[in-house]
Amino acid sequence: MKRLKENKSLRFALGALLMVFLCCYLPQEILFLTQCMEQDREIPPHTEVLVSACKRPVAKGVPGGEVLFVNEKRTGRIYLLDLRTGEKTKISNAHFLFENGIFLSSDLVWLEGSRGRPDNSPSYRPDYILDLKDGKQYEVLDLTWLPRSENGYLDPQYYSYFKSAERIFIHHSKNIVIALSSDFRTSPNGRVVLSQYALESGADYENGKAIEELIKGFGLRYEIIDISTTLYKDIPSPTGNYLIRNDGIYSSETNLIIVDREYTGGHFMGGYFKSWYYDESAVVVQQNSSYLFISTLGPQFFLIPSPLLVLRLPEL
Repeated sequence: MKRLKENKSLRFALGALLMVFLCCYLPQEILFLTQCMEQDREIPPHTEVLVSACKRPVAKGVPGGEVLFVNEKRTGRIYLLDLRTGEKTKISNAHFLFENGIFLSSDLVWLEGSRGRPDNSPSYRPDYILDLKDGKQYEVLDLTWLPRSENGYLDPQYYSYFKSAERIFIHHSKNIVIALSSDFRTSPNGRVVLSQYALESGADYENGKAIEELIKGFGLRYEIIDISTTLYKDIPSPTGNYLIRNDGIYSSETNLIIVDREYTGGHFMGGYFKSWYYDESAVVVQQNSSYLFISTLGPQFFLIPSPLLVLRLPEL
C-alpha cells in the first residue's frame, strides 16, 4: 500500500511537470517553428535559402568566397560550409574562433593580439596566425613597437617586410595590415603585423586609409579581409569584377550599380551582405532578426530569426 501511494505521488509529480512543459514550452516551440518556417518561405526576390531560419544561423564571411563560417545557434553546430559543394567541415575550438578569429583565407585565421606595448603591459598578448590545415599557431611580429625613426614614426627600413611578402592583408576597421612571406611557417620574420597609428600622419586617415595608401605606394597587391561591413569602404569581389557598397553592388569596370535596393527587396547591402560567392554569381545575405510582441503568453518579446540566403546577381 505504501509503495502504491509513493507511485501515485511520483506519477502526480511527473504529470505536473508534463503539464508545465505543455503549457509553457510547447506553445513557444510551436510559435517558433511557425515563424521560422514562414521566414524560409517569404524570402526577398532573387534569393534562395542556404541555411534555414529554424536553425537560428549567424555567419561570418571568408575572403575568396569558397567557404562560409556558420554558427547554428539552435543546434549548437559550428562549421565551415563549402559554398561549392555544400560540404560542412567541423574545426577545433570552433566557438573561440567564431568569436575571436578573422579569416585571411579558407585555411588561415588571424587571432588578434592586444595592441599595447609588449614591454609595458602585463596582459600583452601577441598576434597569431592559425593554420587550419595543420592546426598550428604561428606568432606574428608586431612592427608597431620596433625602434622608430627620428620623427617618432615607423622607420622606413621596416617596409622591406612588406616588399618581400607573398600576401598582404588589410583590415580597415581595425587599422591593421598583415604581411606573410612564402615561408612564413618556418621564418619568424616572415609574418608581421602593423598598426596604422605607427605611420606618419596615420591618425589623420580613417579606417585603414593610411595603410592602404602605403601599400599602394609600393605598387603591391593586397587583399581586404574586413568584409563585415560596407559602411566605410568598397569590398571587391574575389576577382575584382564587382564592388559592394552600402547602397548596392557596382560594376568595377563601369562604376554602374547592378544590384540596388529594389533588386534586394528594399535592403541596404551594408547590413545585409555576409559573403561573396566563390564564382561571383551570387552573394550570401541575411536580414536582421525581428521581434514579435506576445501578450497571450504574458507580455514578452519573441525573437524571429532570419535564414541565410543566396542572392543571385543579375546576368549582365
